[in-house]
Amino acid sequence: MGDVIPLRQYTPTYGQAYGQAYAPAYGRAYAPAARPVASPAHGPAEERTLAGRLGLAGLRLTRRGRVVLVLLAMLVLAPMVTWGATAVASSPGEPTEVRVHAVQPGETLWGFAQEIAKPGEDVRHAVGRLQDLNEMSTGTLRVGELLLLPKE
Repeated sequence: MGDVIPLRQYTPTYGQAYGQAYAPAYGRAYAPAARPVASPAHGPAEERTLAGRLGLAGLRLTRRGRVVLVLLAMLVLAPMVTWGATAVASSPGEPTEVRVHAVQPGETLWGFAQEIAKPGEDVRHAVGRLQDLNEMSTGTLRVGELLLLPKE
């Protein structure tokens, strides 16, 4: 038998039209030797940054994006700033001299408030002061309960 003919149809490459060497598509045996290519010791500069590692190296922040980031930062920091300011806003009240009284049948918080109310003061305010002094959530009293009353 004779020579073996490839079954692929010959198609000239673009480089061949401009006088470059012919490289057949069916093998590397006839291709010219490639020159060695220098490779850098590390990757491109973008990959060394955080944006490069996250794949965001080509992105840029717009003016609207900067405004949104500033507003989000203010939203996160505002509660922290105001939290510290409210910690020093309250001060302890003046000490009040009190006497302890055991509640008897028929006695009410309203009756005690009328006794301790200052001249011209609304009795409801005196009831509120008694509730605050005794740490009461309601105005009901039980017989035998110990009640703190301010001394006159």
